[in-house]
Amino acid sequence: MLKNQFPIGKFQKPDRYSVEDLNTWIDAIEELPDILTTLTTNASAEERHAIYREGSFDVQTLIHHIADSHMHGFIRTKQTLTEDHPFVTSFLQDAWAEAPDNQAPLEYSLELIDGMHKRWAILLRDLPIEAFDRTFYHPEEGEGRLADLVAKMAWHGNHHLEHIKLALKEIEES
Repeated sequence: MLKNQFPIGKFQKPDRYSVEDLNTWIDAIEELPDILTTLTTNASAEERHAIYREGSFDVQTLIHHIADSHMHGFIRTKQTLTEDHPFVTSFLQDAWAEAPDNQAPLEYSLELIDGMHKRWAILLRDLPIEAFDRTFYHPEEGEGRLADLVAKMAWHGNHHLEHIKLALKEIEES
């Protein structure tokens, strides 16, 4: 069960980071939309509603969740760059997943993710390395640096990408 819940392992906040680490994380953010689109564009209704473990979000909900979560990540990035140690908000992801817009076609969220991630990657690639040490305060996680946020969002995208692959594999094997 834990393997399906955390197929790439739990997020490990980096103590230190290098330019190579930053580039790897930014690449993951930049590449995620194309991978998600390739995996889900021609998905059947059955595949869109497939789950990777009992009680999990289905594929469609995962796509909408990535859009919701990564909007927060993008906004937190901009706040961290433009404000002095901002207080960034959290959100109730399960409640957001139950909102009526979760029934919208997943393509709407794929388009949102695509445009947002392109802008995000442009922004991050243009920053001097010192900018990644800028800090914010999260009500549940405490102090964080921009580098931590970028690492977590790269992990988050890959984490749910693996969930989608697992859900689609379940359908394929059934």
